[in-house]
Amino acid sequence: MTASAVVDQLHLGDHVCWVDDDETGSLHAAGRFVASGLRLGHKVVWFTDGVSPAAVRAHLDGAGVPTEAALAGGQLRIAPAVEGYAAGGRFTPDEVIGNLTTEILRARREDRAGVRVVGDMGWAIRQGVSVADLVRYEAEVNRLFLDGEAAAMCLYDRRLFPAEYLLPATAAHPATVGRNAGRAWAPMLRAYRTREPHGLRLVGEVDQSNRGAFAAMLEHVAGPGTNQRTAVLDVSELRFADVGAASALARVRRNAPSEVRLVGCRPALTRLLDLVDGTDPGPPA
Repeated sequence: MTASAVVDQLHLGDHVCWVDDDETGSLHAAGRFVASGLRLGHKVVWFTDGVSPAAVRAHLDGAGVPTEAALAGGQLRIAPAVEGYAAGGRFTPDEVIGNLTTEILRARREDRAGVRVVGDMGWAIRQGVSVADLVRYEAEVNRLFLDGEAAAMCLYDRRLFPAEYLLPATAAHPATVGRNAGRAWAPMLRAYRTREPHGLRLVGEVDQSNRGAFAAMLEHVAGPGTNQRTAVLDVSELRFADVGAASALARVRRNAPSEVRLVGCRPALTRLLDLVDGTDPGPPA
């Protein structure tokens, strides 16, 4: 499956980790992601690190993307990654998430169809960002995609990131992919915020590879800061969940300030939840 075919599976609401060991592959994938967004009327921001902004623009121009008009009209922004993630000289996850939230609100006011963000994350290694801060950011930023107004592709070069960074960072994304993905590839997990009732609709699969993202999204809709509202988790389209996912569900139900209800629970997940609830030393959910 080509990188183009993989990227074409992405849409608003997706937060995907692209792992590669070649700047050319990442540049091609991100370029396709950006070009598709511009065609669809999205506002696009590309924070580049391993490749200069001028080289990024040259690549897009070479692919037939009308960058001059997009840049002039404010639809496209290409900037060094440190400007987006550590503008004050220090990476503060909450500040970056706040800035991205502002981008989404601004795009809404401008009647843009959505926002796409490319983030080349190599800067984090050069800036000495801790594993904990990087993973916390990648997990918590998932909440910005639940309303289907934004999508992001985070580029991770496995030549730069040791395993102790890369594994938890990828698990903080709902889906991870690279250019060697198989033909059947699609984002492993998608989550959609629901308003009536308040909660989440979960689609896909959860295992060790995306458990951090799953837990963060559950916490966002049913955690202590959710104003005591009952949360409904629609898991009818959750095709697979491992024991770790069941533990995350049991934990959020146990610790939530109000009721957490699961709807559409398949027999296998029900059995896992019974097992987890039966062996967990905490109070019953």
